[in-house]
Amino acid sequence: MMSSESTKIREAIIERLTGQDWLPVNGFRRQVKPQLQESDLPALLVVIVDELESPEDEANIGQPRFMNEVTIGISYCVGYLPPDELDQALDAATNGIRKRLLQDPTFVRGVDPSKALDDPDRWPLFEAVTKVRRGRVFPREGASYFAEGRIEMTFVFRTSYDPDIDDVLEHVVITARPAGAGPGTPPIGLSIDIPTT
Repeated sequence: MMSSESTKIREAIIERLTGQDWLPVNGFRRQVKPQLQESDLPALLVVIVDELESPEDEANIGQPRFMNEVTIGISYCVGYLPPDELDQALDAATNGIRKRLLQDPTFVRGVDPSKALDDPDRWPLFEAVTKVRRGRVFPREGASYFAEGRIEMTFVFRTSYDPDIDDVLEHVVITARPAGAGPGTPPIGLSIDIPTT
């Protein structure tokens, strides 16, 4: 089964953030459950927050075509440092994540004309980044200092849902009579063969 475009974007983010010296992590998570433990820190979560499909053109005209907006949440969790050091660590990490993704030409790119038309790597993962939101969370409870830096990035791309057709249209046969012709007038016939490849 093929992954959705949203999942491909999430996985591309994880691929680009894996193994970065400036971003020490004990692993990547793709979902928020189960709850992080002390041994998991520092941790990076990359999750699909939400996705909205809006009609690309007029609704209900032709095949369904949509402009998709998907928001990917990136959460960097650190702990057990003094509050000032936590703040600095979050600032450095979230700034580095934004720069790494938005300055990477293999991530933010157009069509790659060197690739074949049927190669999925020819086409960009998305058309635009329309929003980047950054924040920090310092939980109010607990004996140890713990903090989370959050980035939400909204990506826009198009999707269309071609109809599933069991058989292919190969021939069109048209039969017509001239206007005002009597019942004895022979019909005009036309057959059109449609290439299927």
